[in-house]
Amino acid sequence: MTNQNIENDKIKFQNLYKSFFSELKNTSIEINIDKVSITEISTTNSDPAAVELEFKQEQFCVSFWDGYSLAEIYETKHYEVALTKYKKLAKKLAKNLRRY
Repeated sequence: MTNQNIENDKIKFQNLYKSFFSELKNTSIEINIDKVSITEISTTNSDPAAVELEFKQEQFCVSFWDGYSLAEIYETKHYEVALTKYKKLAKKLAKNLRRY
């Protein structure tokens, strides 16, 4: 039941992507029933920058990849807390991609 929140909020995630990444053409969003991720599209970087929110093992995991390695990981059982962290890291990703 809890993991369906990601799928139920599909429009919310699409709108967040449009608001932060509309002028960044080298990004993509993928939304599944238990995972949402925004990823930099790069042919030169084998470990592109990304932010992910995933439901696994009865908890939510938010991961931030800075383009070099896993920079931050956050785990919680509460969807709203994970969603807030995901939004913050998505904004950080957009800012970093604009800078470089």
